Amino acid sequence: YSPSAGALVVPNSGIQFVNPLFPKSVKVLTASQAGYPDGSLLDFQKHNIYPRIGVAYKVTSNGKTVIRAGYGLFGNTVYGTIARSMEGGPFGGSESFFNSITNGVPLLSFPNPFVPAAGQVAAFQSASGFNPHLSVPYLQQWNITLERQIGTVGVSVAYVGSHAVNLLYGRNINQPAVSTTPFSIGALPNPNFNTVTWYENGGSQRYNSLQVSAAKRMGKSLHFSAGWTWAKDLTDQSDDDWVYADSPIQNQFNRAAEWGHNAFTPTHRIYADAIFSLPAGRNQPFLNKMPRVAEGILGGWRLSAVVTLQTGQWFTPSFDGFDPSNTNTIGGRPDVIAGASLYPANQSINNWFNVAAFKVPGCPDTDPNCSNPANIGRFGNAGVNILQTPSMKNLDLALMKEFQIAEHKILRLQTTFSDALNHPNFGYPPGDISSPDTAAVITNTNSNYLSGSSSSRVINFSLRFQF
Repeated sequence: YSPSAGALVVPNSGIQFVNPLFPKSVKVLTASQAGYPDGSLLDFQKHNIYPRIGVAYKVTSNGKTVIRAGYGLFGNTVYGTIARSMEGGPFGGSESFFNSITNGVPLLSFPNPFVPAAGQVAAFQSASGFNPHLSVPYLQQWNITLERQIGTVGVSVAYVGSHAVNLLYGRNINQPAVSTTPFSIGALPNPNFNTVTWYENGGSQRYNSLQVSAAKRMGKSLHFSAGWTWAKDLTDQSDDDWVYADSPIQNQFNRAAEWGHNAFTPTHRIYADAIFSLPAGRNQPFLNKMPRVAEGILGGWRLSAVVTLQTGQWFTPSFDGFDPSNTNTIGGRPDVIAGASLYPANQSINNWFNVAAFKVPGCPDTDPNCSNPANIGRFGNAGVNILQTPSMKNLDLALMKEFQIAEHKILRLQTTFSDALNHPNFGYPPGDISSPDTAAVITNTNSNYLSGSSSSRVINFSLRFQF
């Protein structure tokens, strides 16, 4: 889509493939006619440079205290993802119809919700477009780390930060400005379209964290490490890839209102892992010259465990059924009632957040889900990702037994337990305050990515021959 031309743009050779049923009221231009690069419709940047530097300084002469620091730029390509998204109209596509009520009679209704006879009502297309002169998003990443050996324990304290620049975000450029005037089709900047999602540079993300870790090795029998991360990750582009936001921003004229927590970054995360080898048998301090049969029974045993604990993920409350901004945006983020606590005192998975802390914009505080909100001409004032899901906990275990068949031949039997305790990590509540009885009730579990499995406990058996 070209905003300046108000038209769809296709590669020069693509004009012959336009769907003959595509509405003739929608203008379609070739890349040359619109002044776009032919073929890709995007400028292709070939000269991005990503320098990196790292330094280390030994503070003490015995080498037990070291300071390390680093800075780097990291980039990625977006062209493949963008190309795969260029589908639909004018080569295919769908139509949208706005319902209306005239003299109490709706244009579209059950039991016959289809459009009246052709020509009596206009169909609307939806489109998407990219700024043809996009910059490639990049990430600035830096850290400064203090490492110290205390006895036989290595301790590390680090500040790690990053700043993502020029992230792509989407906005509906066919969305009218907020107003107290009720929405009508004539308010659309381009009445031939329903939504026109425009992607451009401008989004950003800032991550700052304190990372503390410690590790200890006790001979050949035990290795232990643990760490804690406190992180604050703020962004106005809410997805976890380079190109798309989860959806266009709520108000195309106010990207700043999208600034909030990254949904996937926990505030606190703790991990601990340990590997314990039975100190008996070959290459161990005890009974390292046992007979072959005894070695096969007692030697080569190893147990490992990984514990992960973290605070919950972030989510945004919502409402539905009304368009308080008069922009044809039905639902969205609600208003926060001043002074109300976001979480109830008796919090549980059946009552996870305080639904009474929110209201439909335009409703009074005393009736947060009123049937006739005032015409306020604005969006809700709730921020993005202001609520958290339950915390997550996970334990993985592995038991291994090695048989030394010959000098360079080892047979290993291994059993792994992902989510060994089968602990449920609960997911998101619906969050829709327009259904207050269910809005705060959690009925699902998160896919357990802490253990690398998409379900609950998984047990694997494997046999490996190494030669």
